[in-house]
Amino acid sequence: MVYVSNNNISPLTIGLNNITKPNLTLFNVGQTLNATIQSTQGNQVQLNIGNQTLIAHSKEPITNTGTVQVHVKQTQPSVVLSIVPNTKAQGSQQVQLTLQAAYRQFIPAQTNISQAFQQLSLLQSLPPSLLTPINQLLDQMLKSTGSLSGKELKNKLEQSGLFLESKLKNNDHTKVQNDLKAQLLSLKQQAESARVKNPTSQLLQLTGILNQAINRLTVQQLQLYENPLITPLELPFRSKKEVLKNSIEIRKNDQSAPPSWEVLLDTHLPQGMLTTKLTIQPKGDIHCYLWCETPLLEKLIKENLTTLTQQFTEHELAIKTLQIVPQKPSSTQKNTQIALIDIHI
Repeated sequence: MVYVSNNNISPLTIGLNNITKPNLTLFNVGQTLNATIQSTQGNQVQLNIGNQTLIAHSKEPITNTGTVQVHVKQTQPSVVLSIVPNTKAQGSQQVQLTLQAAYRQFIPAQTNISQAFQQLSLLQSLPPSLLTPINQLLDQMLKSTGSLSGKELKNKLEQSGLFLESKLKNNDHTKVQNDLKAQLLSLKQQAESARVKNPTSQLLQLTGILNQAINRLTVQQLQLYENPLITPLELPFRSKKEVLKNSIEIRKNDQSAPPSWEVLLDTHLPQGMLTTKLTIQPKGDIHCYLWCETPLLEKLIKENLTTLTQQFTEHELAIKTLQIVPQKPSSTQKNTQIALIDIHI
């Protein structure tokens, strides 16, 4: 008689009657063996270990199928085997549960960064100890440098707050100082300390705005963890008295043949929104598609397509396609599934 305990649920004892006489020399205490579950029917399970076929009669149904690993716990007076839990599957399930719990906490209480900056810029009657770092943060994040070079874009991505924990883990404190999430957390700590000494509605409003902005970055970090091939980046900027948002999404398209990289840009211009989709092939060929929100912007872009082509060439970029498209290229839909709740934002 051979017994198996299934550690995936709770210790189960399963009596096994082999079709042929068991070869007990196959089993040694402490040994881990590969077993194949051939079929299950109710509480009866047929499995192969080596060249032996065994029929199990379990107290509870076995849910495992296919190849599993079994650990030999005992050989005398009877053989006792334990199914080794699939720790990878259990770990993945635990990660999903953790992500869902985090989404339930942060998604309902977030706001995009540009809106948070707009609200911060309108706050009044704040103590100088808070007003000075807030203004410094807004100046740092909203200042316009005209055209954005690759190096500047890299710096903005590094400072976006998406990688704060990675910097801290690597003791890269030189890059933490200008990190957006680090600055928001520091401001939140200062605001909470100020509220203890002098609770005011302005300080309460400030901590609320900071919390929502931090939550926004946390949600983006979770989405980046779930899909590392898609990197979201908000680029807020000041236009007159408003804070607007340019955005960039960098993603890998494994569905194309061959796989390619795509960059999606949403740019606010005085004439309207310009959405640009760049597809970059492995050999460096670039296809550029432009969508214009208004007829005035489309007319302006058409008049400058030749100039844009020349600029690609001057920078030694192999532009193969450059055209205006009637339908706006879409960003990746982040369909975060959250169990048991209904969230409206």
